[in-house]
Amino acid sequence: MAVLQYSIKEAFENLLEKSNEQFYNGNYHESILLLEEAWDLIPNPKGIYCEESYDVVKDIISTCFMIYDFKKAKEWADKIFTTGFARIDSGNKEFIAGTVYFELGDLEIAKEFFSIANEKSEGRCFWNPKNTKYLKFSKVK
Repeated sequence: MAVLQYSIKEAFENLLEKSNEQFYNGNYHESILLLEEAWDLIPNPKGIYCEESYDVVKDIISTCFMIYDFKKAKEWADKIFTTGFARIDSGNKEFIAGTVYFELGDLEIAKEFFSIANEKSEGRCFWNPKNTKYLKFSKVK
């Protein structure tokens, strides 16, 4: 797992702080733009910067959900698999991708992602009460 160079890390964390400020002020679009800038600062291959890459993409997707921008969420769901190479693979990436595809109405792909996430997590990804609709969907034959 690589560590960001000090000057990059400082700029990266500054952008995250600004993004959080915009988020808490309800400026979700601006928050996403700042997160995208932070993403651009991460050198390639981004996945070796485990936490930074994964967390930024996860936060972008979460914020997209808040503003119902599932098309943008899909762009980032596709990128989530290029993040966090050294993370323990517990199905989180597949679960996130499944939620995006579910919300876009692409139910076959959503079901595939949920199936993989369920297997990898041994069902833990569905334990959050907010995930009830995804659990119900994933159990439909």
